[in-house]
Amino acid sequence: MCERVKERTSESLIPYPFSTAGSVHRALRWLVLFLLTTLPFLLQNCAQVAQPPGGKKDSLAPKVVATVPTMRQLNYEGKTVELYFDEYVKTENIQQKITVTPQDSNTYIVKSLPEGVRLTFARPFQPNTTYTIDFSDGIKDISEGNIAKDAKIVFSTGPTIDSLYLSGTVIDDETRQPILGFVVGLFAPTDTLPINRKRPQYFDRTDSSGNFRIENVRAGRYKVYGFDDKDLNLVNNTPGERVAFRDSVLNLTRDYTGIDLVAFRGYGKPRVSRRERTDETLGLELSSGIASYTLRVTKPASTTASDSLISFLESPKLIRIYRPANRAAGDTINVGITAVDSVGNTTDLKERVYFSPLKTRARDRKPLAVQITPTSGDPIDNDLDFTLTFNKPVLRYALPSIIIGPDTTKPIKLDTSMLRWSNSYSRLNIKQKTNLRDSLVVLLEKGSFISVQGDTLPRFFSKYRLADDESFGLIAGRVNRPDDKFIVELLDDKYTVIRTAYGTKSYSFARLKPGRYRVRLVIDANGNRRRDIGNVQKGIQPETIIYHPGAEEGGLIPLKQNFELTDIDFQ
Repeated sequence: MCERVKERTSESLIPYPFSTAGSVHRALRWLVLFLLTTLPFLLQNCAQVAQPPGGKKDSLAPKVVATVPTMRQLNYEGKTVELYFDEYVKTENIQQKITVTPQDSNTYIVKSLPEGVRLTFARPFQPNTTYTIDFSDGIKDISEGNIAKDAKIVFSTGPTIDSLYLSGTVIDDETRQPILGFVVGLFAPTDTLPINRKRPQYFDRTDSSGNFRIENVRAGRYKVYGFDDKDLNLVNNTPGERVAFRDSVLNLTRDYTGIDLVAFRGYGKPRVSRRERTDETLGLELSSGIASYTLRVTKPASTTASDSLISFLESPKLIRIYRPANRAAGDTINVGITAVDSVGNTTDLKERVYFSPLKTRARDRKPLAVQITPTSGDPIDNDLDFTLTFNKPVLRYALPSIIIGPDTTKPIKLDTSMLRWSNSYSRLNIKQKTNLRDSLVVLLEKGSFISVQGDTLPRFFSKYRLADDESFGLIAGRVNRPDDKFIVELLDDKYTVIRTAYGTKSYSFARLKPGRYRVRLVIDANGNRRRDIGNVQKGIQPETIIYHPGAEEGGLIPLKQNFELTDIDFQ
C-alpha cells in the first residue's frame, strides 16, 4: 500500500508540458478566484454610498454653520445678510416668513443658495441699531423637509448690542393650560390696537410650556400684546383668534421676568362670508360663530301683509332662511339681522334675501330628522330631561304621537307645559318628574312632527335604563374666599359646562354619572351672573378663573358610582 501511495505521489509531481493554452487557462482560473474573493468587499463598499430604500429617514434639522455678518457682529456696514447650513436646503414662501426687527421700510431681495439664503437690502441699515432677522419655518432640508431651527441672526450697526430682555408665560383663559406657538410682541405705545394692523417691533413665540423670552430689545416704552398666529404672518388679522395683553405700558429700562399673560378669544364682528342659495332656502355663512340672532323685515316694507320669513341657526356659523310660500324665488326681501355672541356682543347686519330658481329643491332638501339627548342606551334618572334637535324648523306637531313611558302601552300624559321650544322651533326640551323604575322608552310616531318644508318625521324609537341612586355620584365643597360674587361651574373632561351654582359658599352637584369632571370658580367681577371674556379693544381683561387642582393631571376629578366627594374646596 505504501509503495502505491508513493508511486501516485511521484506521478503527481511530474510537470505538464508547457503550452499557450494551458497558460491562458491558468490565468482565467486565477482571475475567477480573484473576483470571487474581492466581489463581497466591492459590493459592501458600493452599498455604503447610498442608503437602501426603506432605511431610516433623515430626521435632523439643518444647522446654521456660518453667517454674514457673523452672529452678534458690531458696526456692520453692509447691505446683505447670509445664512449657511450644514446641508443642502430649500426655501418655502420665504418672503412671507422672514421678519426683520425692529420694523422699518427697508425692502430686500431674497436669493436661495444651495446651502443657504442671501438677503440683499435696498438701503443701508439704520445706524446704531440692533437687528434680529428671523426666518421662521421658511428654510428646510432638501431631502426630508426638516425645518431649520434657530434660523436667525443678530447683529448691530453700532458699537453695542441691545441686550435687554423680558420673559413670561402665556396660558389659555378657558383651560388655564400653557399655549404653544403664541406670539408675544412689543409695540410702540402710540399705536392704537396695533396687532390688527402691523407687526410687532420685537417678538417671540411661546414654547410647549407657554414660556417666551424677547431678547436684544432697545430700552424704551412698549405695549405688550400677544396673539395666535396660525398663518405665520405676525399680524392678528383672523377673527376669533386668541389675544392677550398687559394692562399698562412697559417702561423697559431693565430686564423683566414674570410678564404673565392670559389669552382669550378675541371678539370679531361676524359678517356674511358666503351665501348658499336654492329655490327654497338661503344659507348665510358667518365669519365667526354666534349664540343667537333676531331677523326682521326692513324697508321697503313687504307688499304682503302676511309676509314673513322662517329661519333658524343651523350651526353657530350658519343661518338658514326659508322662502315664504307666497314669494317667487327671484323676489327680494330686505332684512336686518342682529347677531349676538356667547358673551352678549351684538352686531347688526343688512341682507337682501332672494332665492335661486335655477337650483332645484331636490338637490338641497334633506328629510326631516332628529337627534335626541341623552342618547339611546344611556342610564338616566326618573327626573326626565330630553332635548330633541331637528335639522330644520318644525311647523306642526301632534302631542299624542309623542310617547314617553315604561313601554309604548303606558305613556306618560304630556301637556304643553312640559315642552319648551327654542331656536325657531328646531329644538325641543321635555322635562318631567316621574316615579318610573327600571326602563323607559321614547317613541315618536311617524308624522308626529312636520317641518316648514312639509315633510314628516319617520318613526323614531329610543330606549333607556333608569338608574337608581347608587348608580350616581356627588361632588360638593365650599368656597372659602372673601369674594361674594362668583360662579361655581362643573365641567366634563372636554371643558363643557354641565352645571352651575351662583354665589353659594356651599355647593353640591348631585346625581352625577360616573366619569371624570373638573370644577372651577369664576370671579364674577361685574356681578352679571355670567362669565365674561376680555375685550382687547376696551382694555378689559377676562374675569378670573380658578380651577380646583383635582386628583389627576389637568385638574380632573374621577367620580365613581355611589361615591360622594365633599371636599372639593376653594381657598
